[in-house]
Amino acid sequence: MQTTLLPSDKDYWKHIVTSNNQFGLNVLKTLAMASPSSNVMISPTSIFLTACMLYNGAGGNTYSEFANALQLPKPSEINPWNRQLLNYLVMSKPDHEVSIASALWFGQGVRCHEDFVNNAVESYSASLYGVDFNSPEAVEQINFWAENATNGKITKIVDSSDFTPLSAFAITNAIYFFAQWQTKFKAELTREEPFYLVGSGSKNVMMMNTNDSFVYKEDDNAQIIKLPYKQSPYYMQIVLPKLGRSFGHCIEYIKNPNIAMAGAVASKVDLKLPRMEIAFDCSLNSVFAQLGMRDLFGQSCDLSLITPGLLVSFIKHAAKLSVDESGTEVAATTIAGMSWGAAPGSQAPPIAMTVNRPFLMAIADSGTGQVLFSGAILAP
Repeated sequence: MQTTLLPSDKDYWKHIVTSNNQFGLNVLKTLAMASPSSNVMISPTSIFLTACMLYNGAGGNTYSEFANALQLPKPSEINPWNRQLLNYLVMSKPDHEVSIASALWFGQGVRCHEDFVNNAVESYSASLYGVDFNSPEAVEQINFWAENATNGKITKIVDSSDFTPLSAFAITNAIYFFAQWQTKFKAELTREEPFYLVGSGSKNVMMMNTNDSFVYKEDDNAQIIKLPYKQSPYYMQIVLPKLGRSFGHCIEYIKNPNIAMAGAVASKVDLKLPRMEIAFDCSLNSVFAQLGMRDLFGQSCDLSLITPGLLVSFIKHAAKLSVDESGTEVAATTIAGMSWGAAPGSQAPPIAMTVNRPFLMAIADSGTGQVLFSGAILAP
């Protein structure tokens, strides 16, 4: 039975959280730049854990590319850090649930190195499944796993076009989060109001309203607010760029929300925040390549510590976010498919924060600073 640990000042918390959040921020930046007028929603933690499992299987120059991109030492050092961090992050209370699942999928006749499999099971709680990638049931099995691991939020992560006769192995990760607000928005105050889009134009959204005390700060670039969840160490951070400022001025604020909120004080805030239903999915092949992991997708790929001859055929990510007056439900899945070679209140007047234009958001743990989910929201 695993022991739940509390965050401490030990170096592994700092190293793994810093690397995870920086890598996630780099992924978010790359995706947002590729789609400057679309919502982007990811789980940095899901993508990072998948990358760490791949790192365990890498050799040669592929190993060096992972080490440089993740800015971490060898897997044998980071695996215990991830294990301890996962033990801390996953917890459930009456108004709060976090679950993180991983799995290894073995094609027919595929044998993987025992050390790789043991590390995936012991450090990442990976389940093991045999599957026939040449059968339609493979798609059904993996999608069913994703649906079950995300409490029904994500029902599809792969389709039949993802697998070929050379498909041999896959790694999946899924994260599910549900929490109720510490102070719920009153549904009777929700009104239809305009949300101003990038460039020009607007769309009508259901805008939630509250007037309460929140940890809040602002600077020349943005208004930043911390929305706590009930009986939970997690919170949502909203970063609203000021008029004339862009995501580029503010995106570093969601790298570690705990640091970004340093110096913030409890203030009375008139907050308007849109209800959100956001679904996002993408290929991460070009993102991983742009972040320095180029070998993965070509004949020079070295995943010999999984099994010789593999290369990564695809990495896909999907996320779905729901925010309403009661709280937040959000989930994400990541899959790397591999084939044989050939992701107290202030007494001052209330501060007005109206989130009616593109904004950044993160869901983070107040203890470690770990970012589970982050997004650039252009049209809720």
